[in-house]
Amino acid sequence: MQLGAEHPGDRARIVLVEYYLTAERAVVLGCTADAAEPDLVTVPLPRQEIRELAALVRTALRDNRPGVEALLADARLAALVAPVLRWSSPGDVVYLVPHDVLHVLPLHAVPVDGERLADRNPLAFTPTASALRYGRRRRSPRADTAVIVTDPPTRRRPLVFAREQAKAVGSGFRHAEILSGEAASRARLLTLLGQGRKRAPEVVHFAAHGVFDADKPMRSGIELADGRLTAEDLLRLSLDVDLVTLAACETGLSDRRPGDELIGLTRALLYAGARSALVALWPVDELSTSLLLRTFYTQLESGASKAESLRVAQRRLREQTIADAVGHVRAARSRVGDDPVTDAALLREEARLLFRAHDHEGAERLLTTALAARRHTAGVAAELRVALTQIRLAAHDAVPGWNAPAFASPYHWAPFVLVGDWY
Repeated sequence: MQLGAEHPGDRARIVLVEYYLTAERAVVLGCTADAAEPDLVTVPLPRQEIRELAALVRTALRDNRPGVEALLADARLAALVAPVLRWSSPGDVVYLVPHDVLHVLPLHAVPVDGERLADRNPLAFTPTASALRYGRRRRSPRADTAVIVTDPPTRRRPLVFAREQAKAVGSGFRHAEILSGEAASRARLLTLLGQGRKRAPEVVHFAAHGVFDADKPMRSGIELADGRLTAEDLLRLSLDVDLVTLAACETGLSDRRPGDELIGLTRALLYAGARSALVALWPVDELSTSLLLRTFYTQLESGASKAESLRVAQRRLREQTIADAVGHVRAARSRVGDDPVTDAALLREEARLLFRAHDHEGAERLLTTALAARRHTAGVAAELRVALTQIRLAAHDAVPGWNAPAFASPYHWAPFVLVGDWY
């Protein structure tokens, strides 16, 4: 595979890093276009030990536990990432080819001597090094057409920031078709992406619930109004699209088969022809996801690469304060809080942020006022009363105030990874 430049966007130096785990050790291979030969580093870490550590990290990330940063700072994980920092310079594009359980670990969030890949380098993942040739075969101008699928009705909880997210994403494209509610259907989407279409969208964005089916990975997919869009569905398509964004839970997970063959949604997208996919490795928080993707698309619109856009979006999300987050929620209430369920969800989110800012009285007053207005159904009012009781019973210890970071935890900023073409 050639790592040299193919067009102006490829002038950055690219570092390809491939991992392989054995029963006794981890092997890390580094390759660049300007090196005479690849470099090889052996880390004396048994595969089972890495799997056990990965299980602890993933549990902490799924539950947003306070100790997740300490787990990611484990010296064993740092040893796996340290060669990458040695082989690359700040600003180099780093391609990671994980193996085994490393596919589901956020290696970009592992600090090495206080430095993380996510801060230092534009980063992309690929299931195999050979898969890179497919994403880089053809180039299109910067995307100006998009299909955006948002908040289809399902049995699961509504996505309160999805409609606002759709509007924000759509505003950055010259031609954007938004499929919302009942219109966000599997049938409609397959028609838009299927054969015979006049023009394929360059970006497909999903703000919907994702499902990973561990028993039948090819049944993993996105829940839509009339059923699930599965990995099997995607493999039947020819997707001439530049980017598929899956702003949904665990869309980046795949089942591993002997030989480390991955079966799941991400692999299906790449095989179907998508040049890249932005996917999540664990269940995501709606508010922080909305803020991260706003910045991501703004950066894309300015001409930045996908990998650099994600790097900037992750950094800026960590800089968001509780005051910034409260302002975003209040603005969302004024724009999309036009039904009781959405309004109540946004009220709970604002109250939670007020409590984190040590404004306990403000949090109680917000929920008490909402309940007194009697606007909500009995079920929704019950949820608000539960939130109010939780705030009243919680320990009112001193906590950082309004200017404290709202999303500093890797749980918020690190779930999304770019798979495929970095540019």
